Amino acid sequence: MEINDLLHAAVDSDASDILLVTDAPPVFRIDGILKTTALEPLDPETIRDLCDQILKDKQKETLDKQKDVDFAITIPRLGRFRFNIHVQRGSLAAAIRRFSNEICTLSSLELPPIVEELTHLKTGLILVTGQTGSGKSTTLAAMVETINQRDSKHIITLEDPIEYQFQHGKSLIEQREIGEDCPGFASGLKHVLRQDPDVILIGELRDLDTIRVALQAAETGHLVLASLHASTAAGVVDRLVEVFPPQEQSQVRSHLAESLRAVITQKLLPAAFSKGRVAALEIMLMNRAIQTSIRESTSHLIPGVISTSRRMGMQTMEQALKELLLNGKADPEVIDEYLQELRGESPREHSHGLLA
Repeated sequence: MEINDLLHAAVDSDASDILLVTDAPPVFRIDGILKTTALEPLDPETIRDLCDQILKDKQKETLDKQKDVDFAITIPRLGRFRFNIHVQRGSLAAAIRRFSNEICTLSSLELPPIVEELTHLKTGLILVTGQTGSGKSTTLAAMVETINQRDSKHIITLEDPIEYQFQHGKSLIEQREIGEDCPGFASGLKHVLRQDPDVILIGELRDLDTIRVALQAAETGHLVLASLHASTAAGVVDRLVEVFPPQEQSQVRSHLAESLRAVITQKLLPAAFSKGRVAALEIMLMNRAIQTSIRESTSHLIPGVISTSRRMGMQTMEQALKELLLNGKADPEVIDEYLQELRGESPREHSHGLLA
């Protein structure tokens, strides 16, 4: 089996992900649903051979030492792929994410107009959050490309690994890959501040040092875009604060209240009458009420502020889901499941199954 043949099949099937695990056939994720292929189950030797076809010597060393390695490659006529190769039960396994050759526009993603308005900001921190596979990278790339095509800016990205590859438009863009161009997010970000950027994209806020420098950058005249794993806007605030030692948390809340501009939380749902998926967005924008909630550690009040501030462009996840349902854009059963989950109810079970 050749890795390129497998990647070709994924592209032809419009799969977003490929999963390779011992004793199972290759599995594709299509429109958010796992589907098995008709290929034979993989043995450890076959997976090792597939991985060896793509791994460089340095990556093999990292895999041997850390039992995990992340990297991305571009394959001509196929596109760009992000690989995570890891060890499970003593044998290799792989998760491969496919990226489009073209960067989506905000309009093609059908995101609310307020997302485009946020790209006009000159300073502050904008967070795009959600679970793995919720489209965070795609939304951030579309926001960066909007700035790139419209404004004369110096944009620097820090990514692990680089996912979408930008071309210079009106803006000048530098992309730095963690492990290749700089040792880590925090150290890379400290140096980026000396490289005259207007806009900084941070692939993920992972640790205390990175968050600290990101807040500093947002407070000192830069627009900072970043992703974070969190399921609600209010949860983002608490998560960022709780990373810091208790004696710093009050000051951090004050910094967040001043520098945070917006939190966009995403879910992807199957489209109602076509292939593909649609995004449901919870959007929190900074106003005095939310600033007060952040400073006073009353983040439980934030959802109420969001729900009553739709004229500003804010919306809760429940409001976003109901709007998709009203417009007939997403599968009603899936929306019903999410709404029940948001209300703390037990969702009805739906059997999607694996298709051979």
